[in-house]
Amino acid sequence: MTTVLVVEDDATYRGALARALKREGFDPYEADGVESACAFAATGKPAFAVIDLRLGDGSGIDVVRELARAVPDCRSILLTGHGTIPAAVEAMRAGASDFRTKPISTAELVDTLRRSAEAAGSGTPDPLDRAEREHILKMLDACGGNISEAARRLKLHRRTLQRKLQKLPTTG
Repeated sequence: MTTVLVVEDDATYRGALARALKREGFDPYEADGVESACAFAATGKPAFAVIDLRLGDGSGIDVVRELARAVPDCRSILLTGHGTIPAAVEAMRAGASDFRTKPISTAELVDTLRRSAEAAGSGTPDPLDRAEREHILKMLDACGGNISEAARRLKLHRRTLQRKLQKLPTTG
């Protein structure tokens, strides 16, 4: 079974996610914060992690960084009820494979995990896709997350940039 680290400080939501993942054939391990998640990462070597951005004892981005260091093959998906472009940029730079807003359906979460596994199994991402992704993220960062300004600088329509952001390839 594929191990999934579920990091969420809301025990009810964390339990619901873990039960849903178990029904889908995953082996979930529950952590309630940064400290317990990082402790498990060192020994548990999860294949995936589903991490809340805002945790009681810190930021989910700290967990993403630790997983990227301790378990480089782990595919991290950050969940948040407070999604912003700067937070998404920071998460992707830290090593997150995906950034999703809550609430997320079980079907969408499982689909995200499976697509992430397929992307990891397909080998190295296309260098042009990686270059485009990095260029877009740098421009967004330079614009403070302002999509309209980034689109102007990239010479794209704002909606086109938004579609590209939704379809960005994950890091390799």
